[in-house]
Amino acid sequence: MNATDTATFATRAEALVIVAGLDSATYLLAHGEYERPDYTVRKVRGGRHFYIHARRYYYSSTFNPRPSGPLSVNSNELYNS
Repeated sequence: MNATDTATFATRAEALVIVAGLDSATYLLAHGEYERPDYTVRKVRGGRHFYIHARRYYYSSTFNPRPSGPLSVNSNELYNS
């Protein structure tokens, strides 16, 4: 995880509000996805901030699937919820 581009939040409650919005929003599956991502709030290791981790689900034969990981500052998911 690169700390410079990961979207971080000061409190867990602030990040949970974003996750609630992501879970309630309409989600269009990408090519090869079979389920919408699971979003969880995690604490930055050795820090006081929190970030949102997206676990993505793809069929095994999908070419170039988007990897699971933290949402970045530039992620459209954060601003469309």
